[in-house]
Amino acid sequence: MPIYSPAAIGCAGMRLLRDVRESTKLLILQEVTAHRHSRLRTIAEKLDITVQGVSEYMKMMTKEGLVRNVDGDWHATRKGVEFLQTNFLALREYVESSTREMSIVDLTASIAGGSVEEGDRVGLFMEGGELVAYPRKDSPSTGTAVNAAARGEVLAVKELEGIVQLHPGKVTICRAPSIRDGGAARVDLAKARKTAKRSRADLVAAVDLVGRTLARRLGLDPDISFSVLPATLEAAQRGMNVLVICPEDNVAELIAGIEETNARLEEKIAYETVNVR
Repeated sequence: MPIYSPAAIGCAGMRLLRDVRESTKLLILQEVTAHRHSRLRTIAEKLDITVQGVSEYMKMMTKEGLVRNVDGDWHATRKGVEFLQTNFLALREYVESSTREMSIVDLTASIAGGSVEEGDRVGLFMEGGELVAYPRKDSPSTGTAVNAAARGEVLAVKELEGIVQLHPGKVTICRAPSIRDGGAARVDLAKARKTAKRSRADLVAAVDLVGRTLARRLGLDPDISFSVLPATLEAAQRGMNVLVICPEDNVAELIAGIEETNARLEEKIAYETVNVR
């Protein structure tokens, strides 16, 4: 059997899930390897496809050297078995690596949106960046209260179902001169104040000493001063508007991070950059 790197196997697994033709080949090979088949109809019934479809696949796979008919029975060739094993290995590796990256949540903390009794079914909503549970309120995501809680108290929720609806916030990048170009001292403060006000920010992030200095000159106390990119992305995905005061040197990295995150999101994080020099 050919030897492939883990990265190549992972890519092959993803390709197989997207390629109907290759996946069908694997299903047919698995069937003729595990069971005796002399009629195409039995294969078609097992795989829930048409007899004509199986016939076309068998013609193609015979030409490719993956199957052969011996004394009326269909069998996988050695090449077919190697093809089957290699691709099953790729699928297994892809599923295992994807599963490791997933976070399966069966219990979560929330804020009670009203008086909740133990055992109540609650609807879950993201509000102000926090998960809020309302008793007996319809929501795409629901759960069961583990404990009793008054409004505003921490509530544990189990038996989670569905997905919490998230509407990303907006990231406004206040683009300041780099330290080489004078930093915060070269900023148009009136323009920066106008940008900060227009952003309607729930959180303020400041990148580097230039960002923190400019924030102080604007009378702002940054909520985020370190690990700004991941914190900003998480806050925005939770529906928070974030003002990022950022020197020119760091803007490209920030935008790249937003774009990379947006590639995985159905509803994108909106963002804009404003030059305040």
